[in-house]
Amino acid sequence: MRAYCTKYVAKMQRIFYVAEINPVLSRKIMLARSLQYIAVRCSREKVIEMIKLAVIADDITGANDTAVQFSKRNISSCVRIDFDQEKILKETADVIVIDTDSRDIAPAAAYDRVRSVCEVLQDSGVKNIYKKVDSTLRGNLGAEIEATAAVFQPEIVVIAPAFPSNKRITVGGYHLLDQIPIELTEIAHAPKSPVDESRIVELLHKQTESKIGLISLHVVMKGLDAVKQAIKQCLECGEKWIVFDAVLDEHLERIVKAAEDYHKVLWVGSAGLAEQLSDFYQWSAEQKNIGIAAKGPVLVIAGSVSKVTQAQISTALNLPNIELVKMNVANLIQNKELEIRQCTIQAKKQLGQGKDIVIASAVDDGDVFAAVAAGKNCGLSSTEVSEQTAVALGDIAIQLTDYQLAGMVLTGGDTAIHVCRSLGAEAIEILEEVAVGIPLGRLVGGCCNGLQVVTKAGAFGLDDAFVLSIQAMRKVMDLKTS
Repeated sequence: MRAYCTKYVAKMQRIFYVAEINPVLSRKIMLARSLQYIAVRCSREKVIEMIKLAVIADDITGANDTAVQFSKRNISSCVRIDFDQEKILKETADVIVIDTDSRDIAPAAAYDRVRSVCEVLQDSGVKNIYKKVDSTLRGNLGAEIEATAAVFQPEIVVIAPAFPSNKRITVGGYHLLDQIPIELTEIAHAPKSPVDESRIVELLHKQTESKIGLISLHVVMKGLDAVKQAIKQCLECGEKWIVFDAVLDEHLERIVKAAEDYHKVLWVGSAGLAEQLSDFYQWSAEQKNIGIAAKGPVLVIAGSVSKVTQAQISTALNLPNIELVKMNVANLIQNKELEIRQCTIQAKKQLGQGKDIVIASAVDDGDVFAAVAAGKNCGLSSTEVSEQTAVALGDIAIQLTDYQLAGMVLTGGDTAIHVCRSLGAEAIEILEEVAVGIPLGRLVGGCCNGLQVVTKAGAFGLDDAFVLSIQAMRKVMDLKTS
């Protein structure tokens, strides 16, 4: 392909030179456009060669925990924080993940944003598409799947948001978190995008008019042939969108294999389904040595109010040489500049002593209730309070970059994206998995280029997630220096 491009670009350049000797303006314009066309065509063919899969995610932590499913199999993956076609054409990763940051916006706006990204990907020659959705069903699932399908026109839309290794399963069309229907968990009371429907088909019917089929666990457990037959029956009934039950990783593997008879598949799922695609497409790569030269403290920024995150903060504070800097969100609402300044002063003091620190917006439910109440008194919704908190954490982070950090741990999608943007990062190169669904990467671009970063969805991980993240950064650093 490269020889093809070189040959024809050179040919056009020679013709262009002849035209300059005997200039005819219209002819020159035509030739210039032809040369530009071939250059773009060659660039697109290069994209087709390089990018095996494009993933479209609605938030940064979900983008990263999906990307790591490929990185841990030595398939290079990069999460784009900023996105445009020019940068896509220069991308060298096997898997590119785009964060549209559309989970908490209006459905129509989410549709437009995702469709715009899909059109750029299609124009760039990308063929394989994965629509990443939240493993707890938050966000504009229907609108974003519709937008993706409208551009790529798949034969079948495989919808399987289960992530069994992270306690997310689907049974009888009901999506469960730790064996409890989503609508009965804390996800139903999330500050942003609460979920009040556990039945995936019914949830999607509220968001789209597309016909949707359901393949039950009973069928999935029967085996590959049974799943293939069920898919065929759904399609014969006009149900191109198909939701699948799954309670084990092997069920997701079977679902993926059952779609092998179709050339144009739109995959829709969480990190669990994504994990199965490497084997399905027979993608492999040699293991790469990961080494990062870094010393200094680790900065944990926890903007999630999830009970899971609260437990992780508590566990991390049992480590030696770590201190808590607690943001008072109620005070932040009253006087943003003062609260940011006070938190920054505390953080700088601890970092100056070489200590790891946790900057947290809530360490217990009392902090959450106080923040919501303070917001209500000021006429702010819980969504607006959450947004102000994430922005403030990003403002604090940028003021701490003078310290030589070993890395950052960012929890909560809003927090992670605001910190990354505050630092001017363009992308995150995903390196390895710290724990299930918790990736370690390094920032690309901005004032902290190359800095290690762990991102974690608020409700992901066991109590030791922050401890493991800090230890992973030390381990990678030690591998480089040993």
